Amino acid sequence: MDVLITILTAFISGALAAALGALGSVILTALVSIIGVFAIMAGCEFNIISEIAFGMFLGPQVAFGPALCAMNYAWKRGYIEDSKGLAFPLGSLQKADVLVVGGIFAVAGWYLNVALGTYMPGMFDTVAAAIVILNMISKVMFGNEGLIGKVPEGDKRFGVTSKNKWLPHMTYGHGYSYWLFGGAVGFISAYLVYVLSEFSKTVNNPMIAGVSFVPVWAITVVFLILMCCGLPCPVLHHIGLVGAYGGQMAYNAGCSEISVLLWGFAFGIFAHYAGDLLADLFFVYGEGYVDPPSLSMLFCSVFAFVICPALGLVNPDSAISVAAPLVIIAVFAVIAVITEGKLKKAEV
Repeated sequence: MDVLITILTAFISGALAAALGALGSVILTALVSIIGVFAIMAGCEFNIISEIAFGMFLGPQVAFGPALCAMNYAWKRGYIEDSKGLAFPLGSLQKADVLVVGGIFAVAGWYLNVALGTYMPGMFDTVAAAIVILNMISKVMFGNEGLIGKVPEGDKRFGVTSKNKWLPHMTYGHGYSYWLFGGAVGFISAYLVYVLSEFSKTVNNPMIAGVSFVPVWAITVVFLILMCCGLPCPVLHHIGLVGAYGGQMAYNAGCSEISVLLWGFAFGIFAHYAGDLLADLFFVYGEGYVDPPSLSMLFCSVFAFVICPALGLVNPDSAISVAAPLVIIAVFAVIAVITEGKLKKAEV
């Protein structure tokens, strides 16, 4: 693609996403991704997911992430009061400068994702990384208390009793249910990775295996429509994606089906806790939005792509490929027991 065309297309993608609002934009990404999965399974040779859902127009690096940056800018200019309201369609403000900011960050997001994929391939989720970097830059530029914000007197940044949370209705203080929910989402993601990857062998279509990480992520993003209705719904798309990463890690290493599923369960829990803790650090305090699910996807992908394989934890010829995820699951179970106990004690 010609450089000028690339810049123009990225810019327009970001401006449109800002107009739609960050949440509306990523829901469209998810809907097109679902269509893309079915199209590839039906034998379509055009990869709708890579070319549209995660390419120009709807790719989170040129749409969702830049729309959040535009929202941070809109708060700075006094156009909106809530710098955390990602569902708000910024086009309704009728402020051209907000859309321009979305477009500028989209151009940066496109080239940042390309650069990360070129110079640091296979090390982490580059789309999540692009979103996180853009959001952090815009929070510093347009927020009021720097990157991590200031904790009010009488509160604390971390802990089950801290007064401010990303999702007050679902925090790591809720122990058992929190642990089980994360594991369940990760398990289902890994299950679909295994089923679709095996099916791709049957029909000799490797593209199906290549998109096996998408279904749970996409379906759970669409579920966020309920958030627009004001319901206290869980946010779980990062859990689904990271659970799929864990399953793919084990499957690609040649591990057994039970190993694939256990790694999905373990990484689902990991992503759930990572999202909440990283939100405490970068999202909760101070005006400005840094996306917690993207933080979780970036952080956890490093473990799935690099650290666990480098440590030999997915060796198909060793029992460690089953034992390692079981240990991780057990450690988080102990943490769940402790945190739930602390929360109940504090509520007495």
